[in-house]
Parts: sequence; structure tokens; C-alpha cells
Amino acid sequence: MPAPSPTPRNPAAQASLEGALPAALARIAATPGVYAALWCGSAARGEADAHSDLDIHALVTGDHRWRSSFVAGGVPVEVFHNPARKVRAMLAQPDHATVAMFAGGRVLLPHPDLDALFGEARALYAAGPAPRPLTPAERHTLLDEVVEARAALTEPVHPLLVASAAGRLVRALYAARGWWEVKPRVWPRDLARRGAPEAGLLHAVLSEASAAERQTALEALAFSLLPGGLDYGESASEAQTVA
Repeated sequence: MPAPSPTPRNPAAQASLEGALPAALARIAATPGVYAALWCGSAARGEADAHSDLDIHALVTGDHRWRSSFVAGGVPVEVFHNPARKVRAMLAQPDHATVAMFAGGRVLLPHPDLDALFGEARALYAAGPAPRPLTPAERHTLLDEVVEARAALTEPVHPLLVASAAGRLVRALYAARGWWEVKPRVWPRDLARRGAPEAGLLHAVLSEASAAERQTALEALAFSLLPGGLDYGESASEAQTVA
């Protein structure tokens, strides 16, 4: 499971969020149908910053799921209400965000159903997702984005095209390597933690001053992922029925 930080990233924000927990939990527990609650996200891991909120997964009876948000103790709260069977289905997909949040969560309102889901998520997180190599069609699409950025090298839109292509490449990298997805703002830190050389390439994409240097870094990032480099090959998408 995600290891908690030894100290909060922002102690004042962490303290504020933890102080709001009793009021938030009281409101959630009073919601009809709620019978269990798990505190998730950065604050639950002790990693809160000034932009963090309280993320709570609540198990509910019945056949409906919904999201709600409110303010408690001066901090924003977001609650994901789901029947236990829906959470189990999301874990089985697997839905990366749900696996990570449950694996790193802290029980607020205990129940055997929550204990079971918590254990399933921890086991899934420890095993990691199955690697998913690029399909030929996906490779073609990524290559198109890199080449499109190269074609706009001298245009003002170049930084936007480079950033968009880099984002798609990094997402594809996580899928191909069998890594759990993380939020984009965590990519540099997470790649560095993994010792991935792509961390340096992503930093260069985001920080190089000249368009030529940005493009060079982008293409190096693409080379690390795209079999055959930047040469087009044969590809075809899946056939779809036309209505």
C-alpha cells in the first residue's frame, strides 16, 4: 500500500483537515443508508497540502450510488457513496483510483464489509496492475502527437502540443510498465521514486527554455515507449458496428 510520509507536506493544512474529521463524519454517518466510512486521499496518508480536501468513501445500503460535497470545519469534503458490491466491481476492473484510495485509506466508521474491501484493495495494490502494452493503433496515435508537435516547432502553440503529447506518453508508460496511475502533478516525484529515466526526460519537457530542446526531450520520451522509434508502421483500430 502507499507508504505514509514521515511528516505532513503542510502541517497546518494536515492539522486543519484532521480537525474537521469529527464534524464531517457526524454528517456522513447521519446520511440515510450509510453504514461504513473510509478516509482516503492525500490527507489520510499524512500528505496534505494547501489544496487538499477530505475524501471519504461511504458504504451504503440499497441500489444507488452518488457523490456529495460540503464544507465541515472550514474545509471541503467530498464523499463517494457506493454499495459494497459496486466498490468490489470497481476493484475488479481494476479502477486505479479506487484501488489506491482503498489501499491507503483509514477506517472511520468500521464494518466487516469495509474490512473485506480494504483487504482486497491492499492485496491488489501490492500485486500491481497487469502491464498493458500499446496496441499498434495506440502507438500510431501517440506518434501522431509527437510529429504534430515537431511540425509546430516555431509556432506559439508548441508548448501546449508538447505538454499534451507528454501527458499521453506518460499515461501510456504507466499502463505498459504495470504501474498504478497517479495524478499528473505527482508524475515527476513518482517516476523519480521508481528510478525511471523518464523522470529526467519529463522534467526536460516541462522546463527546457527553447522549443528545440523541449521537442528533443519529448522525442526522447517517445523513444523510451514506442517500439520502432518514430517511424510509422502498419496499424488498424478495432472494427466497430455502424448503427
